[in-house]
Amino acid sequence: MTGPVPSFLKGMSGITWEHESPFLEVDYEERHPLGAPSLKHLAMKQTLRDQRSLSQSHFVDIPWLIAKEIWDYLSRSGKRTLHMWKIFCACYPIEFRQVSPFCRMTVDKPSFLMRDYLNLVKSTGCDWATQLVLWTEYAFTPELVKIADVINLVSLEVNTGMTVAYQDENINEAISTVDDRILRTWTELIESSEAFRHLRILKLNAQRHLTTASFRYLSRFPSLEYCIVAMCDALTSKSAITAAEAHGWQICQDKPKGALYDFSERRVELQMKWRDQVPDGLIPPSLPKDIPVLEYIVGQMRERLAVGSFVYVFRRNRTNTSETNKRKPEDRLPPKGGRKMKKPAMKGRGKDLSGLLGEFM
Repeated sequence: MTGPVPSFLKGMSGITWEHESPFLEVDYEERHPLGAPSLKHLAMKQTLRDQRSLSQSHFVDIPWLIAKEIWDYLSRSGKRTLHMWKIFCACYPIEFRQVSPFCRMTVDKPSFLMRDYLNLVKSTGCDWATQLVLWTEYAFTPELVKIADVINLVSLEVNTGMTVAYQDENINEAISTVDDRILRTWTELIESSEAFRHLRILKLNAQRHLTTASFRYLSRFPSLEYCIVAMCDALTSKSAITAAEAHGWQICQDKPKGALYDFSERRVELQMKWRDQVPDGLIPPSLPKDIPVLEYIVGQMRERLAVGSFVYVFRRNRTNTSETNKRKPEDRLPPKGGRKMKKPAMKGRGKDLSGLLGEFM
């Protein structure tokens, strides 16, 4: 389905079918030599006539060979959907990775709240990895905090357009951006939960409220290896680079090759795209190398990077001494008089996401 989703369908199925149709509109199958459809054909057609009725529970006892026939049937009919892709990723974690390891969906003009898209792409059990690209014009600040809910996130790109006077009812008048306060909240969630444990690549475009303190927070992300910034002036000054080095970040002399390390630009492509390969260098050691990947793009950049804009690629140096020992020098001195020092209480311990979000409301 292309173009705006019909109002009756949106009311019945919600965000899952914003840009896809669950109905089997095209019936493709080789007919029986005598002209009558086989029972298998009729059963396949009946099962897939409305994908909204299908869930993981329907495939618990279905062997992979039969499931593969269903996926092949959807492929021939042009009815592969993100909904079915996620079901197969969860139900056939080994076999399906060899069949459809990469899916990309682009939502050009979002019709729902950003939190709804985050719920759509997350997988608590890490049945697939998510590569998320978003524009903050479509997000409230608490929704940016809730990105921490996407446990299976391996790559995150956050963009803010330079021109904010968009005439669209879905765009907030006050444009949200990632700032130090959000980064600090993310690190608190890392300490109190499993947030961002698989995030390997972070790209920040035009996040102008960040300061040099950002590198201190970024150093607490357990799997983060690359931080790529553009038009974040406070992160690329001479003093900022010095601060980055103090927290274990160094500018790459040789920029990594591949689109994976570039910022997204406006695409003129189909909303859905399937590939047989996952981009190299995307999956962190904390996840299986062959895990399926969902690239999800919410919104589209309205302008390219400004001419002459520099893109800085910071790579994390995990051998940095300030990274392996976060305590202050005075905290490491033995106490006077031989008395034992009390262990400092960790701030934010036990605070859940709802409590942290309350700070932004």
